[in-house]
Formats: sequence, C-alpha cells, structure tokens
Amino acid sequence: MRNEQKQTLLWVFLAFIGAAMLAAFIAIILPDRYVSGEVMFTISLVGVYALGGLILVAISRNMKWSMRIAFMAFAISMLIYIAIIWFERAMNGRTEDLVFKVATIALIVGFTFTHRLLICPLQLHTSIGQFAKRTALISSALTAGIFGVGIMTDGFYGWNDTVVRLLGMTLVICAGSSIATGALAIFGPKAGEDDPGLLAESIRVSLTCPRCEQPIEAKSNRDTRCGHCRLRVRVEVEEPRCACGYLLYQLESDTCPECGTPISPEDRWRPEPV
Repeated sequence: MRNEQKQTLLWVFLAFIGAAMLAAFIAIILPDRYVSGEVMFTISLVGVYALGGLILVAISRNMKWSMRIAFMAFAISMLIYIAIIWFERAMNGRTEDLVFKVATIALIVGFTFTHRLLICPLQLHTSIGQFAKRTALISSALTAGIFGVGIMTDGFYGWNDTVVRLLGMTLVICAGSSIATGALAIFGPKAGEDDPGLLAESIRVSLTCPRCEQPIEAKSNRDTRCGHCRLRVRVEVEEPRCACGYLLYQLESDTCPECGTPISPEDRWRPEPV
C-alpha cells in the first residue's frame, strides 16, 4: 500500500471514529425517545470497525491480496451486522440465523488475514523461529476453518464435545506459536549479527592528538595513547548495517536483500576509488 493511500485511509477511519464519538455523545445527551437502540448499536459498531480499520492500515505491508481480503471481509461483516440491527424484526428465525452466521464467518476471515499480515513479514533466522511461524499460520487457518464449518453446520450451541476440544487445541497452538514468533522476531538473533564484517580486525588509523596536536598512529576499536602527551584515544569504526543486521558493504540495490527495507545511497558504504 502506497503512503498516499495509507494516509487517506487513516484520515477516513479517523473521521469515522470522530463521527461515531460525536453521535454517541449526542445520543447520550438526548432523551431516550429521540435516539433508538438501533442508532446506538450502529454507532458503536461503526466506531469499533473504524478502530479495527486503523489498526489494519497501520500494520499494512506489501501484501495486497491479504489486505484486500481482510478489508472486504470486515466490511461485509459490518454491513451484515448493521442490517441485522435494523431489519431483525422483518426476518424470521431461520433467515436471521443464516445471515448472522455469514457475518460471523466474514469476521473470522478478516481476523485470519489480519493475523497473516502480522506474522508473514516477521523475519526469523533460526529453524525454531521458522517452525513457529509456519505453525502460527497453519494453526490460524485450521482454527478459522473449524470455526466456520462449526458455525454453518451446528451453530454456537450445537457443537459436540470433539469439535469444541479440537477448536480449543488449534486456538492454543495458534496463540502460543504467534506469541513465540513475535518474541523470536524481536529478541532472537538477527541476520548478520554473528558476521564480523570486513572490519572485524583492527585497522590502522592516522589522526592528530586533540590535546597536543601531535600525529598518532592508532588502531580502530582499540585504546591507544598519544606518544607525546599520553592522552588515551579510541577510534570506533563500525560498518553500516540494515536494521535487520545485514551488512551493507558494496550494496548494489536500493533495498536490503534480507528484509526489503529501503536503503539510502549514503548508507551503501563503498571504498573511495583510487
């Protein structure tokens, strides 16, 4: 999603939230006879979905289809829930139950693809991390599938004990593996952390002593003393790395090959031409 589109959507959702808050205040102040329950429920529902839309835009990545499906699923579920609020009396029990099931399944699909948007971009560089990531994605899809099939066949109150236990197991696995994936992505080893780079060994650095202005031949990343005034000097030399830890020495492209982060030209460290 481009930055312009992202900014537009953020303002749209903020406007929805602001309008819902204003309408809620008016509904609270006015007497009950002027504001129906349908209006109050609709205001609350739009506000909640607008907040969810803000979160979805904030975590958006270069996963266009996942974003579109999540947005469409949430929009469909919101519109159906609003229709149930306003036209509940016109529906018979069977129709209302079917419509409610469709809205709930759309909501589950939205949550599943939002979970995918959160998990897929995480960079894991260990076999345990990769296993946790795959487990989180697979268990999320299984949970959504079991939930959807259960709703369409038996409804909330007709599930048998086996389905409930299976759903509970997939939920626990999904929650645990998702938390583990996030923790490993944040606190686990990053790409290139163990790579010493080209300047692992100290290199000779020529400089002038800031106290006595005598020349000093020092070594980088080590303490050195001026031969004249004995001032201790230390020159730290660090090679540029991406936030993910990838070394950027002589990088040809304008993005990090490890995580895809844009890299400015001044950070693509190259030796001066002779």
